[in-house]
Amino acid sequence: MAHTYYARVTQIGNSKGVRLPKELALSLGTTEVILEPTVDGILIKPAPTIPPLNQWAAIFAHADTSPEPEFNDWDITLKDGLEDE
Repeated sequence: MAHTYYARVTQIGNSKGVRLPKELALSLGTTEVILEPTVDGILIKPAPTIPPLNQWAAIFAHADTSPEPEFNDWDITLKDGLEDE
């Protein structure tokens, strides 16, 4: 069951802030968030986590390293006749 929480906008240094109730903060699963303005208000979403440096090698090992396809669209623009102007 979803609860409705009320909070007060408060001064935090030179900024304004809202304290999240512990239950909501823990449900985010992170301390980093993305604030997204919407028509209805402000959406608070967990920020994507960056894996620890010691996991990067394994991640890159699974990356697609196949060569990119040829990009021939530039060849079309070379023959469009605009270079004569």
